[in-house]
Amino acid sequence: MKTKWIKMSLCLLLCLGMVTVAVAQSKTPSILDRVQNESDPELGELIRAAIEREQKLPKSQHTEPLELIRKITISYTQIKLFDQQIAEVSRRLEEVTGPAELRYELLLAKTELKAKLMTEVANLRELMGIVPRHAFDKQPNKSLSCWVILRVLDEGVYVLDSLQPFHNYELRRRYKSLGLQSRKETLDYVREKLKDPNNFPIRIELCHTAEMSFAAKDLHGKVISLAIETNCQMEVEVSLTQIENIGRGVSMLFIREGVISTLHRAGPIQRPDGGPDALGTGVVEPNDLDQHIMWRLMIPGHFPRKFRIEHDNTSDKLARQTADKIRTIAKDLGISKVVEVERILVEAAPESDFVGRWQAITKGDIQTIDIQPTGVCVFGNSPGSKIKGGPSVPGRWFMTPKEIFMDIKDNREWYCVYRGQIDKQGRLVVDRGEIHIEGSFGEVWEEDSTVVFNKVY
Repeated sequence: MKTKWIKMSLCLLLCLGMVTVAVAQSKTPSILDRVQNESDPELGELIRAAIEREQKLPKSQHTEPLELIRKITISYTQIKLFDQQIAEVSRRLEEVTGPAELRYELLLAKTELKAKLMTEVANLRELMGIVPRHAFDKQPNKSLSCWVILRVLDEGVYVLDSLQPFHNYELRRRYKSLGLQSRKETLDYVREKLKDPNNFPIRIELCHTAEMSFAAKDLHGKVISLAIETNCQMEVEVSLTQIENIGRGVSMLFIREGVISTLHRAGPIQRPDGGPDALGTGVVEPNDLDQHIMWRLMIPGHFPRKFRIEHDNTSDKLARQTADKIRTIAKDLGISKVVEVERILVEAAPESDFVGRWQAITKGDIQTIDIQPTGVCVFGNSPGSKIKGGPSVPGRWFMTPKEIFMDIKDNREWYCVYRGQIDKQGRLVVDRGEIHIEGSFGEVWEEDSTVVFNKVY
């Protein structure tokens, strides 16, 4: 009887086993299916991305596809295993009530597992050729939602919000002024920006001169701390830029016989109001004066703190009105504390002294200059001249109270303009130079950059 019962039990178990296998086979893919298909979407995405990258590489750098897939699968499996082990150790740490030595051993084990996890993640990145995003990583302009400029000054921080579209080229940027703020006010403003996810990704750019290096680095560190405090360091780019001031740091405005003119670098220069008509060197349209002034006051890099208005005797009233306008705009922008204005009365040189044909008497790129009363000037180039455009190059000129500026679009290594003055002997002394971003003329200290001319007629 007993033997019979044992046989029946074995038979029953065998039948049940066959049923279990049948059920299991109906739910679990076959090994061949698992080899041929990858059902794990995360691993599948890794394999897809790796193969796509591989196809973009030169053939000499290709890895055997099956070898690449094997390595990625092993690395992925290891990372998943470490994740599970770390999670289990973390759970045990929360529940442990035993001796301190046990807790210490668990902490040590968790640290070791994290180190192995980071190593394996690094291996997988190398396999896939991935440079990961990291805290405070540089953000491309097209992805930015917000770009804040902090110009660190002795008197505080000049805060500017960049307006979209964002440009790397400084002459094309537009800003909204938040005025001159204390260090504390600046940090409060940054904190509010970082609290709003609609501002992400955000770039915070600190600009300073060498003299303000210590203060700027201190503020930079505090901005970094704010980003960590608000847990948004993956969405924030923070940069620190030292500015090398070029030129006199002065914005020039000239008024001659009631006409205002100014200097700008080669454009086109974007108007602060976003209008289609660019700003440029030369005569200022009366309705555009505000735009010229505002642009000067919203250059965070080469921030001009002094306007110099040179005017003749007939333009004294207009010079006063212009100075008042600058002060009003500076006040509206919240930076009147750091803006100076000076008016200089200049004895005007007659325009007729400049108009005519001039012949060079010293060596240089220019042999002759023909200054026509219509506002046109024509440069006759010397043999071997570096000025492009042939032997005769036309341009435009405009007068300041005592000088003439001539622009023939001389674009060599940098954009050149020419300034002419009449010396005591009645000769025309022409300096080649560039216009600095803040709006002043800078002579070029090169051989033959100054040429002297005698008037022919």
